[in-house]
Amino acid sequence: MKKIALVLAGAFLALTVTAQRMTDEEFSETFKKGILHLSNNKLQLAEENFKTLHQEDEDNKNVTYLLGQAYARQGEQLPKAIELLKSSIKAYSPNYKKTDPTEKRVSEYAYYYLLMAYSKNGDCDKTLDALNQFYTVYSYENEWYLVDAQELFRNCKPKEPEAEPEEQIVQEEKPVKKDEPKPYKYPEQKHIIGTKNVQYTYKGTEWGIQVAAVLDPVYTYEFPGLRNIEVYMDNNGVYRYIIGHFMFKSQAERLLKLIQKKGYNDAFLVNVKDKQKFSEQVITIDQDNVNKKIVGKIDFRVQIGAFRGDTIPDHLMEIYLKLDSISETQVNDLTIMTVGSFDTYEEASFYKELVQDLGVKDAFVAAFNYNRKVDLRHAIMHIKEQQKAIETRKKKESETTSP
Repeated sequence: MKKIALVLAGAFLALTVTAQRMTDEEFSETFKKGILHLSNNKLQLAEENFKTLHQEDEDNKNVTYLLGQAYARQGEQLPKAIELLKSSIKAYSPNYKKTDPTEKRVSEYAYYYLLMAYSKNGDCDKTLDALNQFYTVYSYENEWYLVDAQELFRNCKPKEPEAEPEEQIVQEEKPVKKDEPKPYKYPEQKHIIGTKNVQYTYKGTEWGIQVAAVLDPVYTYEFPGLRNIEVYMDNNGVYRYIIGHFMFKSQAERLLKLIQKKGYNDAFLVNVKDKQKFSEQVITIDQDNVNKKIVGKIDFRVQIGAFRGDTIPDHLMEIYLKLDSISETQVNDLTIMTVGSFDTYEEASFYKELVQDLGVKDAFVAAFNYNRKVDLRHAIMHIKEQQKAIETRKKKESETTSP
């Protein structure tokens, strides 16, 4: 009888544990709350949300990354933050979906928060390693993260080796109130969005294909293999990426199949005339056309520093004594300092290593199009498209000239 009672008790306990697991809806709701708390710099609340989710699903690298981010930004539990972020970057993807509760990949910013945690923890060599990793994946759309990442490296103070514990003399004394560490003040990064209202004269349904929905807007070139993308901002501030305006659903369904074959498996049909979602069309992001394109030659340079205002910081002034042919380029309110000019990324990357050997450890490769700084990934993508077009043209010419 005792054995039966134990078995029944174990079964009851297992059922109780199973019953306590979160539903998909609860998981999604907790995830969204955590994302909003991170965006609003409510880091303690975000930590609680993502700690709950991490306990629920320890294998979810996105939750691991977001919990590590909360720790790193607060400057608390830094060894734990480093452990979580190091684990999460194995799942990095450039196609990361920031607001999707089912996303298990991680953002490029996992590297940024990893170097932040290393810097605050006094691991300066590892901070530099993480910074160089960040360079290899960063899209360079928001220069602030890059400047701040370099500042985190420069301001890193190596932690002192732990001293041997001294023999403690027990004595009665009043408890000392410890100052709580101040949370890292993370400036909210808001884009400047230009929009126009859309008025539809046709009263029927218009079918389109939604290929993405994000909270942080991106340019349409981020969707390789797709053209004719329109961007709309809905009433909740979500940016929706749409292709097509079809009167007949069957036409949209055919295009949907082609888009899914391109790798966009999550694309689906929408009514483009839904006023709650598609009445405000995005025209510009940060004063650049949302459909911006690169035309003409790409110029790769090695960026060695950047500063705001008319006073060059001392650490950048010293670079003038180390390197020749430094150029300054104005990008919005930043002055960008670069050296060299190369036709290929590979040449610029080799020169970057030489510059780093001369002491500018945080140098990296940047891309320019007629003296206008452009996204490095976009530039490399543009060159590949040019090369592909040249190869296609040569192939056609050889076919027409062959007997």
